[in-house]
Amino acid sequence: MHLKKNKDPNSTDLHNTDLIKRIEKIIKNVTSNPGTETCYREPLVGFASTEDPIFDEMKETIGQHHMHPKEVFPGAKTLVSFFLPFDEKLVELNRKASGPVKEWIRAKGETEFLIAKINEKLASELATDEINSVVPEAVFDHAGAGFNVAWSHKSAAYAAGLGTFGVHHMLITKVGCAGRFGTLLISAEIPPTPRPSEEYCRHKKGGICLICVDRCPAGALRAGGLDKEKCFKQVRKYGSAFPELKQVACGKCATGPCALRSL
Repeated sequence: MHLKKNKDPNSTDLHNTDLIKRIEKIIKNVTSNPGTETCYREPLVGFASTEDPIFDEMKETIGQHHMHPKEVFPGAKTLVSFFLPFDEKLVELNRKASGPVKEWIRAKGETEFLIAKINEKLASELATDEINSVVPEAVFDHAGAGFNVAWSHKSAAYAAGLGTFGVHHMLITKVGCAGRFGTLLISAEIPPTPRPSEEYCRHKKGGICLICVDRCPAGALRAGGLDKEKCFKQVRKYGSAFPELKQVACGKCATGPCALRSL
């Protein structure tokens, strides 16, 4: 799929700059008027080249089940990642509660719906420039392949320079880890966002902090890893407290010092 031509010798750079601004504007506009009970802070947006070797490395570190962007969309040139950070009130609500928090569990469903809305809007707008797009699906197969996913939005966000992983296996951005990520693969080429040169996790930086480990109600977290089965049982248990929401979520590990900022 080809982009429209421009006679300006610097047209590629100009088009990239314009495209970045348009993508960021759409995401910010939708997030500022979400039409949900959940409120958000200003979103983050990052980009990665689908030719980045990191996606081959993920096949080794995550597993062969994890799809390369080119497997999802052969015509993809750029991965667009965005983060919708929850507002402080929601984080504080979950931080103070000893058990499941309805608002947090609702936020998961509402934010996933909002991410789908953003991707739909992006796809429609980009199509006017003859840019194709595909949304990768994070499909769980608990019965067959355990707790593996075909696509990790967090890993995609890491590749796109939005943050670094903490002890809790959450991606910590410069505005924290409390929120949710979305991904869109597009056929246009956009310069990649540089990845952080330092760790955002206090513990990984050499500080004394394992608050996320202490706050995990299932005991699924430890400094050296995550017991995915214990974690999943916990989120299902919390979700069962509010069956009308038809969602599962916990988020206790995402309410520590790195919830709202990098450290």
